[in-house]
Amino acid sequence: MSGSVIQPLSTRFHVLGPGSVGSLFAYYFHRHGVPFTLFQRKAAPLPLSGKDSDNDIDNTNIPARNDVRSSYPPTTLKYMDLTSLTTQSVGPQPIDGIDWEPLYPIIEKELFRHDPVYNELSRSPIHHLLVTTKTYQTVDAISKIRHRLRPWTTIVLMQNGMGVQEEICRSLGWTTEEERPNFVQGIISHGAQKMNDSIVHTGRGHVWLSPLSEVDLPTATEGARRKWKSVPLLQNQELLKKDPKGSPYPQVIRPSPAVLTAPYPPAKTVPFAMPFTDTPFTSFYNAPSTADELKNLRKRSFYETLTALQRLSTDMDLHIIMPDHLLALQLSKLVVNACVNPVATLLESTNGGLLDPSENAHPAVKDLLKESHHILSQSDEYQALDETLRQEFLTLDALTKTTEKILRATRQNRCSTLQDYMRGSRQCEIDYMNGYLIKMVERNMAPGTSVEKVAPLNRRVTERIKEKFAAPRSSKL
Repeated sequence: MSGSVIQPLSTRFHVLGPGSVGSLFAYYFHRHGVPFTLFQRKAAPLPLSGKDSDNDIDNTNIPARNDVRSSYPPTTLKYMDLTSLTTQSVGPQPIDGIDWEPLYPIIEKELFRHDPVYNELSRSPIHHLLVTTKTYQTVDAISKIRHRLRPWTTIVLMQNGMGVQEEICRSLGWTTEEERPNFVQGIISHGAQKMNDSIVHTGRGHVWLSPLSEVDLPTATEGARRKWKSVPLLQNQELLKKDPKGSPYPQVIRPSPAVLTAPYPPAKTVPFAMPFTDTPFTSFYNAPSTADELKNLRKRSFYETLTALQRLSTDMDLHIIMPDHLLALQLSKLVVNACVNPVATLLESTNGGLLDPSENAHPAVKDLLKESHHILSQSDEYQALDETLRQEFLTLDALTKTTEKILRATRQNRCSTLQDYMRGSRQCEIDYMNGYLIKMVERNMAPGTSVEKVAPLNRRVTERIKEKFAAPRSSKL
């Protein structure tokens, strides 16, 4: 295949979840000229009166909050780089003119049912979707824009835990290759915090991306088990090739221009003032007439997504890797999160508080590591990996070293689960961390055994975390 690079033709990313990670990507999209749109679920309230202390603008005559204009989110995002204490302090770098769309149905559709602009917007397709919501919010959020997703859409999942893709496909009824979009899984280790209209970059890390491996979703048949394969979702071996330089993390090769020839299906113009209805989305677009056309569209969207993301490779230390390498990194992060997050949350401790004077992990973390490693070693996911990857990432020693390294590097930070608790959330991601390990046990459990026997610690901390989130909060929080 030719090594020439094709320029993306339709690279606008829609970002679902404009929190810390979504806003960090927004900044780098802006920096590298990748068009993006933020979905806004909530709008920042405007001051009722007086002057804004930051910009000295007179807000005395701003309309009441129930005015439609007061629902508009800010169109400027400020980026602050605090990743190095040795770097001289620099002022915020503003991103002006941010494009945003409401996450349906926060706009009252009856109010806009005769608005041609809204009708066009509500039916326009999304080709590239970056999902950075909390795992437990994902299905609900995607369901609100499902009518804008097509089989050639590429969805990039950038979240904690595992099992989200399967939950999305099952919940939204995507059961065949022709129905479900492309999926790319991401892992990010950058530190970032969102504060009002500012994104603060607190720590440099990595971003790993890969097309998700083919997964046979569990059926209703008793005893059905997931089968993992190291085969790209698109079933095209020419899409992926090992890095000739010998890097342990192979890069996805770029396509030649001849590969991507089919244009996206054209839109059928929505008549002026046509009322909004729940008419199927396909009625407003010419669907591909053959399986080959759909296959080419899926391949094109996939390449445009990865080619656009590769523009961020230097600034975000972003690497596109093979599916089996991504799975090994996912499993490693899953175990680390499952051992750190519940202990830190139950103790209400910073990450550094889980280290003893000799910089070793807290005994509770070590006990969870031992149990979680045993669960992992019996799983289908683990068995699907090459022995080299298991030794590099998933031995008990490797997992312990990774956990302690992360605790030392983030000693001042609070884990995401504790942050959710302190913000007053009633939901958390424990079902996608320790809960996923428990699901592994249930899938592979031998006759005569039980979750209580194989995973007592993981089950106990899962229950205690849920109890803690359900209980009344202390006033000090």
